Amino acid sequence: MTDKFKQPSGVRDTLPAECAAKRAIEQKLLSKFGQYGYLQIDTPALEYGGLYSEGDRFDLDRLFKFSDCDGALLVLRPDMTMPISRVVATKFAPGRYKLCYLGSTYRLTRRSNGLREFTQAGVEYMGASGTACDAEAVALAIESLLACGLDDFIIDIGHVGFFGGILKQLGLDEAKRRELAALVERKDVIGESLFAAREGLTSESMSLLAGLPMLFGDGSVLERARDLCLNDEMKKSLDELDALNAALVKAGYGDRISYDLSLVGEMSYYSGLVFKGLCEGAGSSVLSGGRYDRLCDAFGRGVPSVGFAIAVDRLVDVLPANEPTQSVDEVIGCDGTPDGIAAALAYASAATSKGRKVDFVGQCSKGELDEYGVKATMFGSGEKK
Repeated sequence: MTDKFKQPSGVRDTLPAECAAKRAIEQKLLSKFGQYGYLQIDTPALEYGGLYSEGDRFDLDRLFKFSDCDGALLVLRPDMTMPISRVVATKFAPGRYKLCYLGSTYRLTRRSNGLREFTQAGVEYMGASGTACDAEAVALAIESLLACGLDDFIIDIGHVGFFGGILKQLGLDEAKRRELAALVERKDVIGESLFAAREGLTSESMSLLAGLPMLFGDGSVLERARDLCLNDEMKKSLDELDALNAALVKAGYGDRISYDLSLVGEMSYYSGLVFKGLCEGAGSSVLSGGRYDRLCDAFGRGVPSVGFAIAVDRLVDVLPANEPTQSVDEVIGCDGTPDGIAAALAYASAATSKGRKVDFVGQCSKGELDEYGVKATMFGSGEKK
């Protein structure tokens, strides 16, 4: 097969059945976001590379990069949060903003079957902090997945402060902190042990790292974790999760949440709460989010924020597929003469303006129209038949 018939790896066509399912999910998500007071915002797919290189928050090797006509480095946006943070920090007055979005994002992947263009829908609650805001973010994440028809899922919750407290005790440089965080996030126990031995970590530290993957389950895991706290940062993270858990359980979301203290997210991105939406058959999380109070610092503004993004393409893959139906109220045909075509088009325009769905078949016979099994109207020589 020649290249003109192939697609680049990591992209895919969305055929009618999948497209209908995808659009339905997108509409449900935006509707739910709107019900909670979030206003939709859109940003360009193209951004300057400096937006993502600041603070080493993104691996630039995973971004699509190219040069502008003036030589400036441009990238295709790998996420929506950074551009929205740019907008809020540079174009909005200080205040509280609830924003939502739907758009394509782009990242390079080394996996043979990994998508490089994918659709995200999500929310950003900017300019506000505290347990109430965090609780709303988790609750809205749950309500959004339920609105799409997903039922068999759990929201896994962690806090970067717990692992951050461990890192503080270890005295590792930034590169090693990132390496260890990636191992913990993957629950790579063997990798953690090899790392600890290589870096000469104490037996106490090695024991704590080995026990991190076991710190998961319902709210009781937070109490078990207190015996492992090495400093105030770890204790503070558990205090925040305790308050969040109490609010969510009392609100009726207890059966939808669990806790995992090895969930560290992107350590340089998040500043507190982190959470993921997990379900059977997805192969990866369908939702991710957390608190990122320092993301706008690069723009000279302190904007405490919390939000989440939903991987729409993964939702399409895990939800039951429905074949699209070509449901119309009436089929319209004509004899192919200018008068017949004009009359049929005018009739179709009038019918659709009244909310009816029509299918203009074009030139055909009355018998061919009748085979559609719905109301059929034929035009010829300007006369309706």
